[in-house]
Amino acid sequence: MAIRVLIAGVAAIGGPLWWFSPAHDTIATDAIVTASVPHSGQREFTVSNMENRTACLIVRGATTTQRSSAVSAGEDCSIVWPSLVEARNWTDNGDGTVVLTDSHGEQVLSLVVGDGVDFESLEPSNAVLALTAVN
Repeated sequence: MAIRVLIAGVAAIGGPLWWFSPAHDTIATDAIVTASVPHSGQREFTVSNMENRTACLIVRGATTTQRSSAVSAGEDCSIVWPSLVEARNWTDNGDGTVVLTDSHGEQVLSLVVGDGVDFESLEPSNAVLALTAVN
């Protein structure tokens, strides 16, 4: 009987203490896992030039309007396509095409949903590029 009273006492006092303690509200996070999860809407693409066999990464970032997002390309992308490093905006036209424009709104590349890749270059016609999602 004494054990039952002891257990009931521990439950009656310990339960509320645990429930209202800061340890109850703490959610354990793993910094490596958290850092590897892309931010909302962010997506990375490998851009491959089929003619000169070069590749680089571009990042489609935060949404700026209903159909547009920021985009950034590393300096190494100039080897893949010279004006790709100038791209600042990704606009999804809703018809399977995407236009990458520079900070002045001038078209850098026009892309279309690809066959076997996420996107293929449409314009300029001499661009032989493929974009494949990394994440």
